[in-house]
Amino acid sequence: MCGCASDEVPIDSSTGNEEDESFVDFQKLAVTNSDIFAWVRIPGTMIDYPVLQNADGDDNFYQTHDSTGRVDPKGAIHIEAANIADMCDFNEVFLGSSPSDGTMFASLNKYLDRTYFDENPFIHVYMDGNALAYYVFAAYERENTRLLEQYDFSYASGCQAFIDEIFESRSMSKLIRNGWEGQVKPENFLLTLSTVNPDTGKQIVVIGCLIGDVAGTIDRYVDYGDPEEY
Repeated sequence: MCGCASDEVPIDSSTGNEEDESFVDFQKLAVTNSDIFAWVRIPGTMIDYPVLQNADGDDNFYQTHDSTGRVDPKGAIHIEAANIADMCDFNEVFLGSSPSDGTMFASLNKYLDRTYFDENPFIHVYMDGNALAYYVFAAYERENTRLLEQYDFSYASGCQAFIDEIFESRSMSKLIRNGWEGQVKPENFLLTLSTVNPDTGKQIVVIGCLIGDVAGTIDRYVDYGDPEEY
């Protein structure tokens, strides 16, 4: 159940080669901090960071600590306990701050500009033994809510509700890749990069769909049952 299909997706010649697979030394990173499970990189941008999940289930820890575990108001790029670190959830939500020095996820606001959006379409995620490529198809501001709390992604109905949010209201501030309406299904795998715009207090989301899975391990069962029956 891997990937998104669209005639608008160009071929990324750097995705899936041996250099990409060995881009990150996870054994060395594990010595620094065993909470590091992935590395996110957007070619041509400043986003090039480890991704962490707190082993104790503390979703607030990496809001105030860096990737080595030291106190840092900029925090680190991280996922919440409700996501699983194998990247097999329908929507993996990477969270990061927007400090004034432009580091972390501060540059996500640039995706609200059509030219930047068009020129930076690929998100690469490296894991121990795998390399993933996502194609950015949406970017917009939304109310600052926890996506994993607002939508139940364990059911197809929750996945579809988020897809509907992405495509339902077109505006000048919402950028959607041409040709992607109707392409994204609950069977796909999304990656949402999320930060809070310090100027507006709203959440900026940059959403990509999986188009490359070097090891072929990204898979899951899609539950089309009614969550209210349980």
